[in-house]
Amino acid sequence: MEISATSDIHYPSNAECLEEVIKQINDSEIVVIAGDIGDTLNRFSSALQKFKRFSGTKIAVMGNHDVYLERGFSSMEKVPELSRICREHGFCLLDKEPVIVGGVGFVGNIGWYDYQFAQTRLDERISVFRGNRIQSIPLSELKDADFATKRFKINGRWVSWADGENIDWSYSDKGFLSLQVDKLRNDLKKVTPEVDKIVYVSHHVPIHNLLEIRPFDAEWSVFNAYQGSQRLGDIALANPKVRAIICGHSHLYRKASVHKVQCYDVSRELGELTRTEIKI
Repeated sequence: MEISATSDIHYPSNAECLEEVIKQINDSEIVVIAGDIGDTLNRFSSALQKFKRFSGTKIAVMGNHDVYLERGFSSMEKVPELSRICREHGFCLLDKEPVIVGGVGFVGNIGWYDYQFAQTRLDERISVFRGNRIQSIPLSELKDADFATKRFKINGRWVSWADGENIDWSYSDKGFLSLQVDKLRNDLKKVTPEVDKIVYVSHHVPIHNLLEIRPFDAEWSVFNAYQGSQRLGDIALANPKVRAIICGHSHLYRKASVHKVQCYDVSRELGELTRTEIKI
């Protein structure tokens, strides 16, 4: 089976590149989009509409940008709308349910993060909000509550992770991740008896091996906290039928083989969108 995978379209930012991707996938059996398709419902729909002439199976998961607030819709209110739009454009949204194609099961979800991918062994000090106070602490003393603020002063300037200002659901990050963990377990339980092979698709990075590590870059080290969670990857890797793991989110293409499972981050920098060909 030949899969064409891409991610982080961020329509319309990658509109020109997307036209080239459409041309590249014509001979594929399946196209997979690993999230961050468009940050408004109209942009999300416009991006998926570009695939209207693709005759194979179309599969997607949501990304964090896809559930960003917009006028008239909270983050949670957007979820059923995204599902509806996928259905209208002939896409199977794995966040809703798994799908079986040609004896291969596809399971997936948006993924999420639990801060465990942060690299906090640097001696560098950064500032964080704790209550009503700003405190300067070593990276090694960062706590979950600090990561939850998604705002830090690093190298003399305040920086923030955009989810903090653009997602309004009441879940904690670890609480929302636990929902995705439960869903993945249930989806695998459902499809495993029915198939010979399984592909897991996540927007967030579920495998530590796919992380870009920059040991002397404090900002990068802190923001890796929001790249994903090994919890999801461990569940997928424990299933002997899983043959491939596909994700996006980082905007850095990477590939790794973990326990003979081919793992791909198929995302690219803005303006460099392309497709990754995966055979299973």
